[in-house]
Amino acid sequence: MKRLFILAIIIFFGYMSFGQGVSFSYLIPKNGYLSAPVSPFSVRGIGLGNKIGVETGATLYSIPGLAMEKLPFEYEKPLTGPHYALLVPMELFFKIPLGPMQIKLLGGGFGWWNINTRINEGNMDRAFRDYEGWEVLNSDFKLEDQLGLGWMAGIEFEFKVNDNFSITAESQYLKGAASSHLSGSYTGGTTASGIQTKAIDLEDTAILLEGIEFSIGVKFSK
Repeated sequence: MKRLFILAIIIFFGYMSFGQGVSFSYLIPKNGYLSAPVSPFSVRGIGLGNKIGVETGATLYSIPGLAMEKLPFEYEKPLTGPHYALLVPMELFFKIPLGPMQIKLLGGGFGWWNINTRINEGNMDRAFRDYEGWEVLNSDFKLEDQLGLGWMAGIEFEFKVNDNFSITAESQYLKGAASSHLSGSYTGGTTASGIQTKAIDLEDTAILLEGIEFSIGVKFSK
């Protein structure tokens, strides 16, 4: 998967393409908040091939919040954010022409990089407070995350205006994770038990990127 991510970057910055597009992409993550692109940093459809081929691109997202996994509890609200994230897909495609419109089936992988990841301290404190059964809790955590990888698949509808210009509408499902390291301590307790402090060092936690991405854009063909 990492090799696919590197190959996507090479294609993207090498301009080895027969076509490219600019889009507005919106991400609805599971147990997260709606994420919007940082305009104009959303470029898709850069690739090789006509009916069958491979394509890549890049989108810089403003991420209000994402969920986490492999914690000692389950929590259905975002535990990280806000921060920025760069998403780079690498997908195979197959086009089905239908007159002035064509359908593109897509499937492959993606890499994403969380930039200056923050902890949602309010949700994180509430999550650990519920887990401990305490009345009050205050945390002092730090989070170190790595490059995230995952898979994605979807469908795109392309409406051709002329030989060099098309309008596109796309929807894809994404599922991936970025390994992270959550460490630090938290202090709290109840009226009956008093105040206590506990330390954590969770090396296997991960930030999740799972949900649906919608894109509307234009594509230019050479």
